[in-house]
Amino acid sequence: MALLSHRGLPPLPVPDELDYVGRSERAGIGVAHTKLREGTPLGTEGVIAYLARGRVTEQRGAEDMRAVLAAFDDLPEMHCALKVICRDEERHLAHCHEELLRLTGEGHGPLIRTALRRAARTEIRIYRDVSTGVLERVAAQLGWHPAERLLLLGGLRAAYAVESRWRWRRLVTLRMPELRNALGDSADHRLPDPSTEAG
Repeated sequence: MALLSHRGLPPLPVPDELDYVGRSERAGIGVAHTKLREGTPLGTEGVIAYLARGRVTEQRGAEDMRAVLAAFDDLPEMHCALKVICRDEERHLAHCHEELLRLTGEGHGPLIRTALRRAARTEIRIYRDVSTGVLERVAAQLGWHPAERLLLLGGLRAAYAVESRWRWRRLVTLRMPELRNALGDSADHRLPDPSTEAG
């Protein structure tokens, strides 16, 4: 929001077909924001569902933000703001890893594995559909040649095929993060600089 307002650009509503978070909730992965706002305790299964979705979506967010950070490396103002966002993604991802491993140690491994695989399979489809929708809108706005549009759409479909067949495992693997207690008050100074990992 700050980046938009600084440039005099108003925020706009996100169309339903491009709403990554909304589509994830409607697909039934994780815990809906409306339920979280109720303040009712989730129970073990609810906590696992919440963390499993976070493990998958924060992985995606962290990867995307590293790529964006590298792309804007020559624009200091943008780079600084994006670095803050990147750190936040990494912090939440570390939290999900640590908490899911803790719950695995308490005997919830089978439930966690099931939740992670379901979240990953669903997220990959949603990411493909949202990415396709964004590409279609950008192509229309910029007047891309049909051949250029089809080439990029083909690339998206190929990436989806590879990810759904092989690369999905990176979304469900758990490992203890270097950054422990990532959402604790003292975590910030121990975060690695994401700009050094963007390549």
